[in-house]
Amino acid sequence: SEDLKEATWGRPRCQWPEGPGRFDTDPCMLGSEGFTSGRHYWEVEANGRFWAVGVARESVQRKGRVLFKPSTEIWVLQKYDELCVALTAPSNTSVPLLNGEIGVYLDYEVGQVSFYAVSSRQRIFTFPVASFSGERVFPYFCLGWALSFPGTWK
Repeated sequence: SEDLKEATWGRPRCQWPEGPGRFDTDPCMLGSEGFTSGRHYWEVEANGRFWAVGVARESVQRKGRVLFKPSTEIWVLQKYDELCVALTAPSNTSVPLLNGEIGVYLDYEVGQVSFYAVSSRQRIFTFPVASFSGERVFPYFCLGWALSFPGTWK
């Protein structure tokens, strides 16, 4: 959306220019604000059959299919049908099935990326220490059919 707070798979309401920062194959995007220090928290409304949400380095590959493996510089939770998985953990790790509001916590200096079920205030998963190597990292979102992410930033 023009206010940069909602993304929906489907016919675009606004056209975004082609460029090196745009994912060309998968319906994925980075948040508008990146971080090189500090602690940050945001909430995402994640519903539907497929979605992925987390953190990615600025240098993440945007051309071709997004491959979720430790070297891809993405730390995400992904839901596909009835399976929810933490990807790039260094190996994929099943987590409790989620829908609804998910909190994402980033501590840049510690290299910590954690996910929370907002309604129950329970931690779902924390990645082993991530190496951001001084690079800017961004919120990462990947959409599925009829899925939207109205984000809440805190």
